[in-house]
Amino acid sequence: MIVEQLREQAGLSPVEHSIADYFLEAGEALRDQSARSIAAKLYTAPSTVSRFCKHLGYSGYTDFRDAYLDELRYLSSAFSSIDANQPFRKSDDAHIVAAKIGALYRETVDDVLQLIDGESLEKAVQTVASASNVFVYSAGPQSFLAVDFVDKMARIGRRVIMSSKGDTSYFFASGAHSDEVFILLSYSGETENALRVAEQAKAAGGSVIAVTSYGRNSLSQLADVTLHVSTREKLVEKLGCYGMSISTMLILDIIYSCVLALDYDRNAIQRVRVTRLYEYDRDSSNPILQDRRD
Repeated sequence: MIVEQLREQAGLSPVEHSIADYFLEAGEALRDQSARSIAAKLYTAPSTVSRFCKHLGYSGYTDFRDAYLDELRYLSSAFSSIDANQPFRKSDDAHIVAAKIGALYRETVDDVLQLIDGESLEKAVQTVASASNVFVYSAGPQSFLAVDFVDKMARIGRRVIMSSKGDTSYFFASGAHSDEVFILLSYSGETENALRVAEQAKAAGGSVIAVTSYGRNSLSQLADVTLHVSTREKLVEKLGCYGMSISTMLILDIIYSCVLALDYDRNAIQRVRVTRLYEYDRDSSNPILQDRRD
């Protein structure tokens, strides 16, 4: 994220240090400031300010400022009560831990829903719905969550292939067709294998959907469409991958549900029909669980 880039100042010149510090201190006040006005305050040239923004990966100061302001709005908008990295303390009993994890789930869901851009979601759904094959790749624990997505999609007649192996996904991407899509799950957006799969899929003519952290990263820049996960956890210094896992499950469920809804009646009937054919002897004495057999 931009804030982390500004704080990590190793290798910067003294002038670049001063620009980074100024951006951090100014925060949302940058909205009404130009590169020229900032340069005047720091006794440097506007081109130096613009060059520093390009060093961070932006086309110039205006591009950087807009992205930075968006990030600051996001960071100040949620997670007021639970620390996503350490959601509970060692002194908490089981009841308190349960309550805090429940709160973390609720806040994470709200966070993801806030981050979802309607246009990006619509594009992702249409891409998946029109694909002949959907490939999902994750090298992390979220690969197990994607298995549920595979099962759901299969029940409405949609083929999804899940792999947690970088080489297998790379080989799939090498032979990608224009009507095939790759959903790549990577919190950092810098996972080497995910980037190789994305590059290969794009080169072969396939589409790429990135499910990754908020802010610019290498994967989101390669993808045709990006859906952002809750971005509150550190890469290592955390008690669990709560946010990424909750976010991944929610986003994949939303994609599945939206694809089903495109032809609701047919897909709903198909799902029940094939499930009953396979689970023909499944029953329960609990009236809440019993299906209607009309």
